Amino acid sequence: MGLFDSLKKKDIKPTVKPPSIKKEVKGERAPAPTRTEVEVIPVEEDVLAKELVKPQLRYLHKITVTSYSDLEKVSRELQNGNIVLVDLTPLEKRPDVLEKVVQQLKGMVSALDGQAAKVCKHEIKLILLPNDIRIAK
Repeated sequence: MGLFDSLKKKDIKPTVKPPSIKKEVKGERAPAPTRTEVEVIPVEEDVLAKELVKPQLRYLHKITVTSYSDLEKVSRELQNGNIVLVDLTPLEKRPDVLEKVVQQLKGMVSALDGQAAKVCKHEIKLILLPNDIRIAK
């Protein structure tokens, strides 16, 4: 026996009884628990949570822009959180007005922190999205 052997702690394993196994005897079963109906009363917090989580209805509006006055409708719908599909094909004949309208739409979308994208290749149609909806690129 060395000098440090007496200082070492001896590993002591606790003795654990194995769990007892109960055998079921044929014909003798425990009675099934009776099912009782309990009326659930909604808590005030649950009702408030359901109201807060209730999805907001949004719409997709198609607006054909023929003049500057139609931009008010587009702005109103974006501010309400709706998606707007803007048809600019009637302005193809007037490129100076078309350019100004597109600049107005870009400014409107950027002011509301939204997004805009061209939808069609051959027609001038834009989709304008509010700030909480994004386009996956």
